[in-house]
Amino acid sequence: MAAEVNSLERNWLEETLYSLSDVGISINSLSWTDAPDQGFDAIVMLVRNENLQRYRVVYAPSLTYSGLSNLRLYDEQTPVLAIGERITERSATSLRDLRIQYVDGLGNTYLEFGDVYIDIRGRRASVRDRERGVALRPASESQLRVAPKNLFSPRRSQVIFALLSWPHLAMARVQDVATVAGVSLGQAHNVLALLDDAGLIYRGSPLRHHQTLDLLEPWAAEYSRGLRRKLVIATFHSDDPTVIDLRPPQEAYLSSESAGGVGIYRPATLTVYLDHYDRKMAFDNRWRNDPERPPNVTVLQQFWRDPENGQKDKHRGAGGPSNAPWPLVYADLLAANDPRLAQVAATWRDQHVQPGKV
Repeated sequence: MAAEVNSLERNWLEETLYSLSDVGISINSLSWTDAPDQGFDAIVMLVRNENLQRYRVVYAPSLTYSGLSNLRLYDEQTPVLAIGERITERSATSLRDLRIQYVDGLGNTYLEFGDVYIDIRGRRASVRDRERGVALRPASESQLRVAPKNLFSPRRSQVIFALLSWPHLAMARVQDVATVAGVSLGQAHNVLALLDDAGLIYRGSPLRHHQTLDLLEPWAAEYSRGLRRKLVIATFHSDDPTVIDLRPPQEAYLSSESAGGVGIYRPATLTVYLDHYDRKMAFDNRWRNDPERPPNVTVLQQFWRDPENGQKDKHRGAGGPSNAPWPLVYADLLAANDPRLAQVAATWRDQHVQPGKV
């Protein structure tokens, strides 16, 4: 008989299931039971490519055969998926030999259905995690509030960027947040849970003024040395960085001092985000790789999808590039590390972060 899980344990179980996206597993459906005498806590349908499998989810604080022996484990139609704090290598071997499938809080995983076979073993808590008391399973609210390793890592930064740019996404489905941010469903779910638990967002209501400020500054500071470095496609020198020829035609987003409305009449640099970069573009725009001239053109990969269907920025015409979302313009202004742009960045931020506006 499965023990009844509390709300904290249920949140942790859900987060662990969504984390399977890291190995290419998606959740098709998830439903919880309020009747623990049924022997399981939830029913989940896992999907990978054309493979689907229905599981009975069991929260098992002790991931051992003896800890699971009182459950009806053998059911070809709906097997048990045991989820617990951690599994020892000895117990993992025993459960695999018995074909009992499991996931633990460290990512050790055994799944087998259709032509899917996932066997991750040997993951252990780091010394630092043990010293910090990082919770692998939720025993109390205080454990859940342990800060993540890096809230502004590149993938997490993409989710935070989406929330800053479109505050209503804090009220949206996880799938919608993942699509806009360009991350997996599991990654979006994990970041939203971390932010909500830390009080940085409130799920079900848009970002408030103070929440935007609390997230914007550390996100922008980390962006230049984290996510931005991964997005740079190429850098060039141009005699006229104010002109860009988009052949073949495509969506392009201007940022930093190139963006319309920042108040710079003659930008000295060009920062552009593209969904697709064609090398012919450098030739068409006379961008050069000149080791004797400092680069003033930066081409970056667009990673987000506009939930507003690409509505043109008011500062740009129908045929020209749009502005990148305003938090990105702000972060790129700061990333330039140019004193002349510091006040421009502050003014741009104040224009967009106003009480009652965000």
